[in-house]
Parts: sequence; C-alpha cells; structure tokens
Amino acid sequence: MSSTTLRYAARFQCIGSDCEDTCCAHAWRVKLDRPDYDRLKRAVADSAEERERFERGCKRTAEVSGGDGSYAALQWTPAGQCVFLTPDHLCSIHQVHGPAALPKVCVTYPRLVSKIGHHVTATDALSCPEAARLCLLAEDAVEVEAARPETLRGFLVRRQAPASREDPLFRHFLAVRGAFLAVLGARDYPLASRLCFAAHLARRFDAARGESGRRAQDAAVHRAIRAGGSAGTLAARDRACRAERVSGALPFVLVQRILMAVLLRHSPGRFAALVEEIYAPYLDEEGEGHRLRGGELWQTYRVRRREWQGRFADRIAQYIGNYAANYFMREPFTVAPDLQTHVLHLLARVAAIRFLLFNHPALQALAASTSSRPLREQALDRAVVDVVYSFSRTLEHNEGLRELLQGLLREFRVKGVRQVPELARF
Repeated sequence: MSSTTLRYAARFQCIGSDCEDTCCAHAWRVKLDRPDYDRLKRAVADSAEERERFERGCKRTAEVSGGDGSYAALQWTPAGQCVFLTPDHLCSIHQVHGPAALPKVCVTYPRLVSKIGHHVTATDALSCPEAARLCLLAEDAVEVEAARPETLRGFLVRRQAPASREDPLFRHFLAVRGAFLAVLGARDYPLASRLCFAAHLARRFDAARGESGRRAQDAAVHRAIRAGGSAGTLAARDRACRAERVSGALPFVLVQRILMAVLLRHSPGRFAALVEEIYAPYLDEEGEGHRLRGGELWQTYRVRRREWQGRFADRIAQYIGNYAANYFMREPFTVAPDLQTHVLHLLARVAAIRFLLFNHPALQALAASTSSRPLREQALDRAVVDVVYSFSRTLEHNEGLRELLQGLLREFRVKGVRQVPELARF
C-alpha cells in the first residue's frame, strides 16, 4: 500500500478559535457510528454537566445497525452551532478529553482520504479557510510527497474503489494522474494553456479506454502520457489556445446560472452573502423579483479582470494552478463518466472562482486607491481565500448543487475540447 499527499495538506493544523468561519458553527450533518457514540459517552461519564450536554448533543438515529456511521448524529443549537462548541469557538470535548474522544468525522475534516486500488491519497477540503489558505498561497503547496501511514490512522476514507483490471485508467492510476499534474504544473506556459493541455490529455485517455483488448489499451495509455506531455505537443497546444477567438459569453452566462441557483436556494453562509454583495449594484426591481443588468456586469468584470491580471498575473496563475492540482488529487477521476467531463467540471469551477475573485468587494474598494503593491497583493490573497473556501463549502457540501452544475454543462452542450478555450481564458 502506497500513500501520497500534497505538501500543504501535510502542513495543515486546525487553527481553532482563530478560524474566520469555523466548521463547528454550521449545521452540517455529522454522523457517528457505534464506536464513536460509545467512546464519546465514556469520555463524559464522570461529569454531570458533560453528560447533560451529551444527551442534548448526541442523538440516536432510527437506523438499527449503525455500521455505516448512522448510529447517531450530533445536534445543533438554534443558532446552527454544534452544542459542544464553546463561546470562544473551541470544542469542549477536544479541550477536556483530547482528539481521541472525538467522532471520526470531526477528527478527519478537512482531510480527504481516498483509496484507489492499492494507493491512498490524502488531501484537504478547501471548504476549510485554513486549508484554502495553505493550498493557494504557497508556491510549493501542491508538490506531491509521500504520506506517512501513521498520520492517516483514524481518518475516514471518503472514497474507495477496488483495483479494476477492466479499466486501463485504474490499472495506470498513478501514471495517469501524474500526467495531469505534470501538464498543469508546466509553468513555462500560461495558465489558460495548461488547462487546455489537461482537456486534450483527457481526450487521449478517453480514447485509450475505447481500445479493444488490454494490451492495446495499455499501449494507448502510455502513448497518451508520452505524447500528451511532450514538448512539441505542449507548444502546439499553447499556440492553438492563444490563437482561438473567444467571446467569454459562454462562461459568463454559465457562471451566472450557477450563482443565481445558489441565491434561489436561499443558501445561508458566507458564499450567498458574497454573491449578494457582488450582484447588489446590478439588480433592478422588476415586479416581485429582480432583473440582473448582465451586460453592465460583464463589462465591469472584463475591466477588473484586465486590471488585476495586468498587475498580478503570476500570483493569480498560482492560485488557480494550485486549485486545479488539488482538484485532481482530491477528486479521483475514476468516479467520473469520462475524463473530459472531469476536466470540464474543473473548468466550470475555475470560471466561477475567477468571476467572484475579480468582482470581490474588497478588491473593488481598492480600485481607485493609491495602495502599495504589497498591500494590494495581501488584499488579493485574502479575497481568493474567501472566494475559494466559501465556494467550496457551498458546492462540495451540497449534492444538489453539484448535480445542478452537471446539468448546466449538459444544457450548454459543454462536452468536449471545443469549448475549452472559452472556459480556460475566461
């Protein structure tokens, strides 16, 4: 059994009460299996106050066996906070009894552990602000390194898939993933070109799946890795991506549909508040609803994108490049219907993140200021962490929104490499 992680994930430590948006103050469903329940009950047995809090905060569910982690569930206050959260935003169980008493979900988050065949991958969910900060802001954050097995003990495994002899991408999982990470990390090329590289590499791998016979499939996978990452191929794809004429209309409309869906669902939390702040100057009352002045918003986005890209192109490319590398590590491509769809989901996320970043209220406030370059870069860093953690918290913790994204890609007929330059250069 081999294990890999990314450098930022190996560095992660919960910052507790210093976190700007603690996960324990959100009414997420935290399920416990029978060992979790029994361990927590034993830990509080000697304190009447803790026993009373346990009775309020940990309720048995209707399931009988609880073998899948559904034996009990943590409860929430009317304000949506875990009942074990103290006024200073610390966990009372962790404070008194240490991490060994916590449910496995609490010990694991934001870590994401997946097992594909005989390989374990450990990354972090960027819905955690500190994980997003570590991932996006350090140049070496997404360097792949071996994970020490002892650091993974006690964590929940989020996804498991047995090794499949029928699928060549399972058989060559690490090599295929490494090929994507290599083209995304080719920093001699612009970010948009690197995203195009990934999409065309995905098409090659999908074609390898369609070969007849194991030997032919394996040979096609190896050819895809060699050819897809060769200097000649990258240079040709870079020229093609730069030469492609794009309007930006497709990603702009796609992003607005995604954001409007969040608002229509009345999703609470930082992400909905951020979207409302961005939209507020462009909304007109119309009957019982509102009309978005989309043309004006589109022009404003283009101006702000040009301004910030002009000053901090390399820094922004690092944010998005790191996010993309983390996506390929945390989202096993073996769960996608095909690799092109997997890459297109990434590109849709990236388009939304870029739109939110360049329209972030904190950056708007700097538009007419005389702030120094270091202060502007610090503001940009804070804004991208705010965007990525809140976007991830909304999307990755809501199955309905992820299904909506997939449906929108189908609706807009985004299904191959033809639309990739539009999304990559948005």
